[in-house]
Amino acid sequence: MGRDATLLRVSRSCVLAASVVVGVLVAGCGAKPVPPSGPVDLPEKPADYVDVFTWSQGVPAGARSLSTVFKGPHFSYAFGALAVRSDLDESSGGLEAGPSRAAAGHEFLVLYRLQGDDTYATPPQAPLNVDVVVGATRKRLPKPLERGTGLIVSVPVGADATLEVTDDKPYQFSVRNGGGGTPAPTSDNAPAKPGATQVRWQDGNYRGNGNYQGQRTSGPLAVTLELGTRSELANTLPGIGVAPAKQLWLRLPDARISTDDADLKLDLSRSVSLVLANGRQASTRQSSSGLLFTVPDSFTGGVLTVEPQFPATSTAKWAQKPEPKQIQLLPS
Repeated sequence: MGRDATLLRVSRSCVLAASVVVGVLVAGCGAKPVPPSGPVDLPEKPADYVDVFTWSQGVPAGARSLSTVFKGPHFSYAFGALAVRSDLDESSGGLEAGPSRAAAGHEFLVLYRLQGDDTYATPPQAPLNVDVVVGATRKRLPKPLERGTGLIVSVPVGADATLEVTDDKPYQFSVRNGGGGTPAPTSDNAPAKPGATQVRWQDGNYRGNGNYQGQRTSGPLAVTLELGTRSELANTLPGIGVAPAKQLWLRLPDARISTDDADLKLDLSRSVSLVLANGRQASTRQSSSGLLFTVPDSFTGGVLTVEPQFPATSTAKWAQKPEPKQIQLLPS
C-alpha cells in the first residue's frame, strides 16, 4: 500500500503539471489581441510642409469654389477650389500625401487646379521657378502644378501663403484669399475683328456611350459634345493675339464636352482633332473656352474627329470607348 500510495501521488502531480502547461500554451496561442480603443492618432506633417498631388475629381467636399486665373507671359493657372483643413484624407489629397494632420498651431491650405483648366499661355523656353512663401520661409514646389493637381501648404493658423512664379518678373498669388491673379477671362468669347472668316459644318452635336474604369468607381458613361454655332478663322483674335507666321487661328468658342457624371470630366482639346485637306493634323491650342487650332493661311477645310478622352492626369480610363464621329468643316 505504501508503494501504491506513492505512485498515486506522483501520477496526480504529473497530471496537474501537464494541465498547467497545456493551459499556459492555450492561453498564449489562442488568445486574440485586444485592439486599442479611441481614435487613431494621425502622423503630423512638418510645420513647413509643401507638396503637389494629383487630383482627378471636381471641387471636393468642404472646399469653396474659385474662378480665378493666375497668369503671366509664359504661364497660366486657373484655380477651381480652395480648402482650409486641419488634417488630410483621401477626400482632400491625402491619398498621395498620406492621411495626416497639421503641426501644432498650423493648418493646411489646399489649392486645386482642376482638370477643366483650359487657359493658355505661350510656353517658356526654360522651366519657370515656382515657389511658395510663408513668412520668411521660401520653398520650391517639388512638382509642376499641372492641370488636375493640387497644392498643399502648411501655415500658422490664420496665416497666408504666397505662390510666386518668376517669369519676366515675379508674379504673386495669395493662396488663402484666392487672389492676386486676374479675373477669369471673358475676352476669348468676344467677336473676332472685322475680316474674320466663318467656318460652317452640319450636325455639330455628338452623343456617345462607353464604359470607364477608375481607381474606385467604374461603369457606363454617356458623353455629350456640342460645337455650338459660332466659328472664327482669322489672323488675330481678341484675348489670343496674332497667329504664328503663315498661320490662322480657327476658333469654335462655344464648343463644349460633358458627361452624365458630374465627377468625371473629359478634356475637350484632347477629344477633338482636326485633319486638314492635305492630310496633315492641325495643331490644337489651349483656350479658356471652346476649341482653338492653328491652320495654314491657305485653309480650305478639314475633318474634325470626335474621340472622347479623359485628361492626361486622370486616373479614369476607357474600358470600352464611345464610338467616334467625324464632322466636315468648310470655310464660308
